[in-house]
Amino acid sequence: MGAIVMAGDPGFWDVAWNWPVPLAVAVLAVPMAGIIWFVCQLRYKQEIATLKDRVELADERLGDAKEKIVKAEEAKTAPHTTVKELNAQIEKLKKRKVQLPRELQSIVSTASATASNQVGKLSEVQEAVAAAVSKHRDESHEGRAGH
Repeated sequence: MGAIVMAGDPGFWDVAWNWPVPLAVAVLAVPMAGIIWFVCQLRYKQEIATLKDRVELADERLGDAKEKIVKAEEAKTAPHTTVKELNAQIEKLKKRKVQLPRELQSIVSTASATASNQVGKLSEVQEAVAAAVSKHRDESHEGRAGH
């Protein structure tokens, strides 16, 4: 019976001898899993940091692109604004051109009135000079005649 038992039923020591290997594997596997987890966490953190850097770089490029777009829009609207300003100046000059004949007519009429006044005064002065000359001649003829 002993031989049958030995042959069919492993003994305690045979089982105990086999336990240390799985136990050692389990004891080593837990820290290995921790180490693997830690390494993976470091690697993921590095990848996250790299992705953040890429996102920041993309944001900077996007900001630069937006600035270029704004500058391009300003450059596009600047000539349009200049054209508008020039058109406004042309319209002002056209209105001024229309007003110039009226102003010129006003100036001419004012000058004409002034000239008429001056001619009137000049006529008065000429009459006064003629009267004075005539009086002087009369006096001078009377002075010679009485002499």
